[in-house]
Amino acid sequence: MPDSETALSRRAMTRVPRWWLLLSCVALVVAGLVAAYWAGSAAAASAGPHYEPPAEIPVSATVQKRAVNQQAILTGRVVAGATSAVRASLPEGTDRLILTSTPKAAGDSVAPGELLAVVSGRPLLMIQASVPLYRDIKPGDAGIDVQALQRALVGLGLDVKISGIFDQPTQSALKTWYGNAGFEAPSPLESVSAATNGGGKSLEASTVMFSWREFVQVPGDTGRIASMAAVGTLLPEDGVVAHIAIAEDTIVARANLLQAKDFAVGAPATVRAGSASMDSSVAAVSAFVEGDESKNEVPGVDITLPIPAGAQGLSPEQSVTVTSGSVPPESLAVPLIAIRQENGIAYVQLSGPDGPRRIDVTVTAQADGWAAIDDGGGLAVGDSVLLP
Repeated sequence: MPDSETALSRRAMTRVPRWWLLLSCVALVVAGLVAAYWAGSAAAASAGPHYEPPAEIPVSATVQKRAVNQQAILTGRVVAGATSAVRASLPEGTDRLILTSTPKAAGDSVAPGELLAVVSGRPLLMIQASVPLYRDIKPGDAGIDVQALQRALVGLGLDVKISGIFDQPTQSALKTWYGNAGFEAPSPLESVSAATNGGGKSLEASTVMFSWREFVQVPGDTGRIASMAAVGTLLPEDGVVAHIAIAEDTIVARANLLQAKDFAVGAPATVRAGSASMDSSVAAVSAFVEGDESKNEVPGVDITLPIPAGAQGLSPEQSVTVTSGSVPPESLAVPLIAIRQENGIAYVQLSGPDGPRRIDVTVTAQADGWAAIDDGGGLAVGDSVLLP
């Protein structure tokens, strides 16, 4: 009997489907996960307050007043102008050339008719370069050099007739010139023949001669003293008294071929040296020049500009920057990224206590990350505009 009951129990167990066992295990696992999630959420809620992400902070920029312009910028230097040496000649009867005195100093201008210096007691007078200096001219002498001398005297405002003969009126004018400089004109050292003077008498004491050694010239007739020997100096054998700048210092900058289009002859440019800024214009553009890596020079063209009149503190070899165009006028400006577009209309978002407000603007220029805007758009210096 017991054996039969055991057999029946085994048959009952074998009839239970195995998939029910699998389903029961899955249900238990899911129930465990749900219980774990609920327990974790309850623990987190009891641990502290609910976390909220920080509010978004708007980024803004201030409307400024500044110059905005797209310009080419070159590095240049001051180049010394050409100079001409002025030399004194040893006067007859003088052993050495000593700079006795001078009314001039470095930086002073020189022009025909002026006293440049006194050397070994005799004057050095500036005379036009058109007068050929190759001989002493004595009363009665004639020639093209006398004509040139007479023209020079007329140019100084003296009353002389251009006759080509070194006559008494010409001598009187020369004597006046010397007198204005504080000296007496030299007298001839010998008599002239009766045929020359219209009689057989010696020259009167009032007659004078033109001594070429007491006159000096510079190309172009005018210039500026670049250097002058000190008073009391024994001049060298070549007799150099001074160096005269016959061309003004200039500014030269190298532009590559892309930059050169902004620096045509006559184009305005701005020169900056330190904190100083001055307007100039392009005077000359050279032919193409090969670059020199050893001197950090790029291939391109050399741009030459005159130093503006009245400029102070510029000396040869000083570095400067040259910017194409004149200094642009200042206007309202905002960072370029503050400009927004909608249907082809530019605008900015003006920040205010009541929230952002749209302001339509007209962009007049942009450069270096800034946009210049028309002053009539409703913005003012100090306003804040939102950035995207």
